[in-house]
Amino acid sequence: MPAVAEHKPIVHKKTNRFHRPQSDLWKRVDAAWRHPRGIDSRFRRKYRGTPLHPGAGFGSDKATRFMLPNGFIPVLVRSIKDLDMLITKNTTHGAMIAKQVGLKLHQEIINKAQELDIQILNESRKVKKVEQQ
Repeated sequence: MPAVAEHKPIVHKKTNRFHRPQSDLWKRVDAAWRHPRGIDSRFRRKYRGTPLHPGAGFGSDKATRFMLPNGFIPVLVRSIKDLDMLITKNTTHGAMIAKQVGLKLHQEIINKAQELDIQILNESRKVKKVEQQ
C-alpha cells in the first residue's frame, strides 16, 4: 500500500456545530443554523454572553480540511472505473467504497486497487459480514 505524503498537522478548529438561537426552547424550531433576524434580538446584536455566530475564521485549513486521521482524503468509489482517477493521487487520496456496492463488485474493486497501489479506506467492511454468516 502507498505511504501517505507529507502534510501539515491536522487541526479541526471547531468540531461542534453552531445551533439556531432558541432551538432548545421549542421542538418545532430545528437546531440547524439560521441567521437571527429579529429587530430586538440580543443574539443578532452579538451581546456578551450569547453564543458565537459562524464565520470564516472557524474553518479548518484548506490543505487538511477533509483529511482523515491517517492522512488520506476520502474519494467515494462506486465502480472499477472510479479507481482510474486515483492512480496519480494515491499518496494523498484514498478510495472509500460506496455502501450500495455489492459483495462481488466490492471484492473486484479491492483486487484492482491492490494492483494499482491505491489505499482502500473501508476494505474489510463487507468481508467481515459475510464471514460471520
